[in-house]
Formats: sequence, structure tokens, C-alpha cells
Amino acid sequence: MNTRIALGLVLAAAAGLAQGQAGTAYRATFIEFSKGWGAVAADFDRDGHDDLYVTGHDRDDRIWFWTPTGYVPGPQVLPFLDRHGCTAADVDRDGRMDLYCAIGAVKGTGAANNELWLQGAGGVLVKQAGFGAEDPYGRARRPIFFDMNHDGWPDLYLVNQATLRSDGEANINHVFINQAGRGFVEQQTVATGDIGFACSAKGDIDGDGWDDLAICGDPGRTGHLFVNDRGGDFRVLATPATAVAWVDAKLADVDGDGRDDLVLVDNRNRFQIWLNTGTSPYYAAPAISYALPGRAASVAVGDFDGNGRKDVYVVLQDASCRTTLVDLAPDLVFWGQAAGGWVAQAQPQDFKGCGHLAATVDGDKILLEQAGEGWNGPNYVLRWK
Repeated sequence: MNTRIALGLVLAAAAGLAQGQAGTAYRATFIEFSKGWGAVAADFDRDGHDDLYVTGHDRDDRIWFWTPTGYVPGPQVLPFLDRHGCTAADVDRDGRMDLYCAIGAVKGTGAANNELWLQGAGGVLVKQAGFGAEDPYGRARRPIFFDMNHDGWPDLYLVNQATLRSDGEANINHVFINQAGRGFVEQQTVATGDIGFACSAKGDIDGDGWDDLAICGDPGRTGHLFVNDRGGDFRVLATPATAVAWVDAKLADVDGDGRDDLVLVDNRNRFQIWLNTGTSPYYAAPAISYALPGRAASVAVGDFDGNGRKDVYVVLQDASCRTTLVDLAPDLVFWGQAAGGWVAQAQPQDFKGCGHLAATVDGDKILLEQAGEGWNGPNYVLRWK
């Protein structure tokens, strides 16, 4: 589909509320119709606003650039590949945002190099070769940039759907260390191996200023928290929060105390916030454990109503949606309250497609993918203020 056809289409959400605060209806701006393997929100053109990249796994994968009048499609279309999740960072520290994309390996039966695109003059992304993190045999899913060794250069954690390959090649999660912009070298850690691929997130669990990781297991397998030991490895954090399988998880300070909390949805369709206590095991008990009225799909954190308190957007999907492609399960926002705590509000919607993935944009908006890995659908930006 030509993504320009529906550019600028705006839908006004109904004002009906459930358990929520008045005056928090959203507006949804249509971006594109595609599949939805992943989402990137990053400032590629250095104008102070996040631009958008929906990993559509299609022939029209491109960056959508923020403008004062809406998002516009960039002129560069990336070549069609079995492209899955992508992530962005200034890999070579030249002041320009770069893009790394995970490429599938024919369901573990073939080989395909992952992509590194460095942004050159004029905003053109240039594909790199021989950069060290190609991982051709991995069934790559959702990579994430983080700073493993605290040197200011973006390192890479790559998650793979670790099915066994008949050729014996490795199909596992990897840590790749940035060599001062000259490529990547793999580093073995306790987070290397068949860990899980459903989600990946970074944050600072123990408050030492070094990046730690939260990784969702495969569907049905428990989540993992890896605390950076500042010596080239991690230690596995044992906490009640990792006793169940996570569908999605984020590390973010949601109560304003300066410590990263754990926000998640699990395979029992519960939404939970585990506040960081500041002492090991950091996540002792959930401050919220909320039974969701639909299938849990994704979470994103931001200040969506502008009151200075962190809110959480929870994507739900009804059980029959992948057959009907009509999602009858309304998403929820948990609004952070000035006095502390959160109030749940259903988000009325009539979008086609199935709720799949949410990513925070500019700290106060949501990129909502109603498309998924196995179906086409519309993708929107939601804003409340």
C-alpha cells in the first residue's frame, strides 16, 4: 500500500471513560498500513522530536519524520528483507542517529546478515559490511542498544528465537561490544545463550549508573533480570518478579524516586508495577497487580497527560482478533496521580487490526501498532495533550 494515501488521517477518540480522570481523551493520527514486527522512536533529523520507524517486514520500510503539521514519510526506502525488530543509537558518535535491524534466518534453516545502517550527510542511511554483529544464523527478533562497559559507546544486545538448527550453527542471544565506532566484537556473558526473545529493555536496577537488562523469556518461560557487574559480565537477579512468564517489560522510574521500577504484563494477563526498593532484590512485591480484561500484548511508559507523573499504556488484544482482525479489547492507560498511585482508564477505540505493540514517542505520545508479525494492520500515533 502507498503509505502517502492516508497521510494525515486523524481520528478523534470517544470521550467515554472507565475508572479514569475526565478530559483525557486521545487523538489518533494514522501513520501507515503494514505488518508490525517492531518499532523505533528516535530523533533521526536532530530537530528535538522523535521520528518513527515501523518495521513493516514489507517493501515500504522507511522513516516517518516529525514536522509541525504531522509525520511525513522519508524519501529513503530500505530494500525488502525478512526484517524483524530494529533499534537506534549514534553508533559512531558523529552526532547522527543510526539504525540496526534484525533479519530472520528462514525460520532457522537459512542464513541472513543483520543490518547496520549509519547515517551520513544529508540524512541518508548507508548500509555497512563487516561490522561484526551480523549474526547470520540467528532468528533475530528485538535488539537493543545499551552501554555494557560504561564507555559511552552504544553496545548491542541481540535476542534470537533460539530454535535448534540442523546445521549446528549458533542461534542464541549475544552481547556485542562497540569498538569505538569501528565495529562490534562479541563478549560472552551470563546473558549469552538461549535466554528468550519476547522483549528486551535496559535500565539501572541497582542505582550504580551502569546499564542493566530485562529480558522476556520465550512464550511460557520466565523473565530475566541481569545486573551489570561492572567487570564485563552480569549477575542474575533473583526476585519474585521473575517467577512468571512476561509478555513485555520495561525498566523505568514510574514513582519519581530516582530508581528504575519494573513494569510488565505477564502470560496470565496481569499488569504489574514492581517498585524498586533500593536494596537487593530490588523488586520484592508488586505495588499493582491488575487482572486485565483481554490478552496482554505490550506496555509503554510516559507522561501522556503532562502532569509530571509517569503513566503506563497497556495494549490488549481480544482472543479472536487474529481471526477477525477486529480488536474488541480496549487498551488501558494507568494514569499516575499527584498523590501517588495510578488510576486505570479504558481507551475506547474502533481501529481495525489487532493490538500488538506500543512504543513511547517524545516521552508523551504512543506509537500504537495494530499490525503484528503475522498480519497487516494500521499503525497510529496517539496523543492526549
